[in-house]
Amino acid sequence: MVATIGAALRSGALALAGAFWLAATMPAGAQEPFREDNGFLRARIDGREIRLESLIIRPEGIEGRLPLALITHGKSATGSRMGDLHAVQYKSIARDLARRGWMAAIVIRRGFGQSDGPFSGEGSGCGLPDMTGRFDSEAKELEAALETLRERPDVDPDRIIALGESAGGAAIMALAQRKPPGLKAVINVAGGLNFDECVEKGRDALVETVRHWPWQETVPQLWVYAANDELFPPPLVDRMRAAALDRGGNVRLITLPEIKPGGHAILQNNQARFAWLREMDASLRAWKLPTLPTGRPQAEFERLGLEKGARTFEDYFSAPGDKAMAFSKASKTFNYRYGEKDLEQARQTALTACRKKAEDCAVVFENNRATGAR
Repeated sequence: MVATIGAALRSGALALAGAFWLAATMPAGAQEPFREDNGFLRARIDGREIRLESLIIRPEGIEGRLPLALITHGKSATGSRMGDLHAVQYKSIARDLARRGWMAAIVIRRGFGQSDGPFSGEGSGCGLPDMTGRFDSEAKELEAALETLRERPDVDPDRIIALGESAGGAAIMALAQRKPPGLKAVINVAGGLNFDECVEKGRDALVETVRHWPWQETVPQLWVYAANDELFPPPLVDRMRAAALDRGGNVRLITLPEIKPGGHAILQNNQARFAWLREMDASLRAWKLPTLPTGRPQAEFERLGLEKGARTFEDYFSAPGDKAMAFSKASKTFNYRYGEKDLEQARQTALTACRKKAEDCAVVFENNRATGAR
């Protein structure tokens, strides 16, 4: 289960400007130009047509084909809760990727949410700890979903990434081993599979599964785990990565500091997400894939007449939404809030904090869009 903590407040003495390539400046209160399609993908798996619950979010106003980001989930705490997991719960992550120029497709695997069953991931446990078959079955589902998505006229079939958490992180690692066309990179957030009844046996099986995969000539991967992950602690992650590297894998590992209230739930935890989105941006640039323009923070900074502190603007633009920044022209101070429940709350909390220092504060950014105020 993914937990979310309260939004963090960032403040400093500076300013910003410029326009992100997704869209031009908009007046305060305008909604972001996203197109959101909540429905089903029809995928062919083992000769059968299967409906997979999905939510597809893309930025509006961009012509041509967009790169595709496939997003998938972890597993439920119990089998009885599998129906409670839905694509909309990952909406904020998809929007963060859409702000970076991606079409983001959340895919709910078989047996979860409203996707057709049965669950295909059975077959491993304390009696039979081999996880290879389970991960491959789920990877096959994701591969089928990609085949459907690649047929869309607005998808660039040659620029695809996959992002998954927990059991979904393991599934996308297995997906990479299948080498689907167009897949360029994988982002594994706290990925793996845990056996509650035989923890150490399960951890050994997880390492052996990673070691079993061929790895040669697979796409690069970014792994993100927390130092206090209760399911996959650092020594286990180190063993997994060593197994991948020994087989020729290309794995960049980021270990976040201790995250409260739990280290495993880092995908949507705002404190953790603030950190791992920046790491994702760095990897996307290294892979030569779309993300936030590197020159924008400095340009926005200069537009507002500020002289130092552009790194803070880099943090703002990479931070998770919903977020807003308020700026005082007179005092050259600003405050921002991120990870709020909606954009209106982000505006109000940023303005309230800023007006404790200056009366002329105005909202200059709503998410990654300039409002025109300065």
